[in-house]
Amino acid sequence: MKKAKKTNQTGDAAVRAYEMEDIPQNSKAAVNRLLGLLFLQKGALAVIVLSTLGSIGLFTATPLILGRAIDRLIEGVSEHGFGGGFHLLAETVGGPLLLFLGAYLLSSGFAFLQEYTMAGVGERLVLSLRKQMSAKITRLPLRYYDSHQTGDLLSRTTNDLDRVAEVLKTGSLQFINAVFNITISVIIMLTQSPFLTLLILVAMSISVFATKWISQKNYAAAAENQAVLGELNSRIEELYTGNLIIKSFNQQEEVTRTVREISGRQYAANKRAQFVMFAIYPAIRFLTQLGFVVTAIVGGIFAVNGRMTIGTIQAFLQYVNQISEPIAQSSYFLNSLQAALASAERVFAFLDEEEEAPDTASLKQIPSPRGAVSFEHVRFGYRPDAVLMQDVSLSVKPNQMVAIVGPTGAGKTTLINLLMRFYELNGGRILIDDTDIRELPKSALRRMVGMVLQDTWLFQGTIAQNIAYGKMDAERGEIIQAAKAARCDHFIRTLEHGYDTVISSEDGNVSQGQMQLLTIARAMLANPALMILDEATSSVDTRTEVEVQRAMAEVMKGKTSFVIAHRLSTIKSADVILVMRNGTIIEQGTHEELLAGDTFYADLYNSQFAEETAAG
Repeated sequence: MKKAKKTNQTGDAAVRAYEMEDIPQNSKAAVNRLLGLLFLQKGALAVIVLSTLGSIGLFTATPLILGRAIDRLIEGVSEHGFGGGFHLLAETVGGPLLLFLGAYLLSSGFAFLQEYTMAGVGERLVLSLRKQMSAKITRLPLRYYDSHQTGDLLSRTTNDLDRVAEVLKTGSLQFINAVFNITISVIIMLTQSPFLTLLILVAMSISVFATKWISQKNYAAAAENQAVLGELNSRIEELYTGNLIIKSFNQQEEVTRTVREISGRQYAANKRAQFVMFAIYPAIRFLTQLGFVVTAIVGGIFAVNGRMTIGTIQAFLQYVNQISEPIAQSSYFLNSLQAALASAERVFAFLDEEEEAPDTASLKQIPSPRGAVSFEHVRFGYRPDAVLMQDVSLSVKPNQMVAIVGPTGAGKTTLINLLMRFYELNGGRILIDDTDIRELPKSALRRMVGMVLQDTWLFQGTIAQNIAYGKMDAERGEIIQAAKAARCDHFIRTLEHGYDTVISSEDGNVSQGQMQLLTIARAMLANPALMILDEATSSVDTRTEVEVQRAMAEVMKGKTSFVIAHRLSTIKSADVILVMRNGTIIEQGTHEELLAGDTFYADLYNSQFAEETAAG
């Protein structure tokens, strides 16, 4: 019992989180921004308004036309009896029926124009938002990705935009039609009988409040279902990616039990949500019939007393049906609008995120970079209240190989990120060939630097396309030459389609070491002045490491290179070794110089050498 109670509390918390996520914090601001985007298509909006007026106006006129036809038929029968036959029928109701048919056809034409135009407006708005978000992703600093989950970004660019699009293209159109339909119908009804109209509106107001109450129940049930479904999806994804660990520790039964428990809760939540959702329409239709009943009873009394014709009563009955459905649709739209506005807020919040610092107005160029690098009193922290580097200075000559070592969190990768200007400095400056990197265009700076990272990233495409990623106009001969230099040409040719083989980072046909060689070939083809190799051999076996190191030696020839290494035996030939700790360079020198003294580097090297000896 206690366990069940705990589960329910967890589910309630998830529901509350889901509900809070779907409640807009500033509806007015979100609506204003959406309207601002919509008003960029003023011509299309004018067409929508005019076609809506035409469609709904003609549609709401049809009950009056039909009522007039019925009254004329009754008058004709009263005067001539039933002996007139078809001639009487054609004379009395022929004109109104043709008018009725014409009104319906024109109304349908306007409705088609309205829906077609609205679909285009919605698609263009969402397309513009997608383009803005795609461009925004490329302009965001790495600081943003450090503090936001990938899943959150994906949710904003897919789910949130889809929700906004659905409301714009479908929900808003239904709401506009509902408002026009209700307004025009009520105005016409008031001109015919104000008293009966007010009675109908009072009766139908009951259905409005009932719709709101049931919709709230529906929203709560849907929120609970979505929260539990999200929990189930997250757990399944976790179990899928961790399948090897699960089997290694014999946790299959526990995993099965957990999934069954969550699936049971999701089944119950979905059952409740489905019941409430499918119970709404019958309940609302039943309540809206109150207006129909009131119209029939009061209208019958008026007809007997001669205060209203049969045709007018018929028209009122049709108007009751015409406005009852839009009332329910409006309630649904207002509920979905709340969630859509919350999604729009998340999209706009993403678009408003601070971007990378722009390039300065007076940009410089380095036509033939030599590769000299200087850090002068660099100060940096990922957060203002947590400074990692206080005063870092170093000088690297052209074509030198600089190795950077130190424990985890020492600031090795940070040093490289600052050189690439992925983050802005809090103080000091970084120079390349005596030029401050802040005076260089970011694109030009990053073209001067090639990177081979620990995490091998390959996109879905051919091997040739992946190698040419840094030089998209490269010819096939250049690609092959780079692959040979990176020692991956042989294994590429063993594949069925060679350089035209389609691969990605998730491809099981290419090993981790082979992917690393491909990234080295990619860097070599770009032919930068500076090379950065960040733990490039940390995830490969010893034999593959030898091949990778040979390829790395080739790529570093004639270039200034920075090598972050965790295996100190691989950097003995470095011109300078920088030893970092807590964001500061505590030691620097050659391998022999650092081993000769009582240094932190010597302790690191000796402890690692002892571990490798013991392992051997």
